[in-house]
Amino acid sequence: MKNTLFIIAIIFTNIAQCQSNIISETEYNNIKINNITLADIKATEGDETQIRDLIPAIIEEKDINTGERGPSNYWFKYNGFEIAFTDNAGKPNHPGISSFTITKNNWSITIQNKTVTIGDNINILGNVFFNDDRNGDKSIIYRYCNGCNNFIFIEFNQNTNKITKIGYIEIP
Repeated sequence: MKNTLFIIAIIFTNIAQCQSNIISETEYNNIKINNITLADIKATEGDETQIRDLIPAIIEEKDINTGERGPSNYWFKYNGFEIAFTDNAGKPNHPGISSFTITKNNWSITIQNKTVTIGDNINILGNVFFNDDRNGDKSIIYRYCNGCNNFIFIEFNQNTNKITKIGYIEIP
């Protein structure tokens, strides 16, 4: 029992120590991916036609489950960008963004009027808090409230300060 409580205490300590850059909910929803706001992307609810109309890039791969295999899930892969929607991140029949990942510099993200992409120096973001990751690396986390279940993360090379990955996670 003591071991279980000790493990739980360590887990909560790690969660509590997450250093986040808190921005307003309006600023958060106005984060842009290639000049398209997060709010506009969320509004598509993963509908392929709306996604195609909103994001002017070629979908290389996709997986669409409209509920016949459990909760609705929509996944789209582009060159350097992947995005997924699910009922678990939204409401039944109204999927929300569950994740996205930017891995190439043909995709950018704009946060508080500062635009960065893969390969950029993190100094572009200005004065930010760094999060200590479990593996010892550092990352930059943006969210609109402490305890929110979604956040933007920016990973970077510790030696060069160059951005290596940008993403979003919604924890249902």
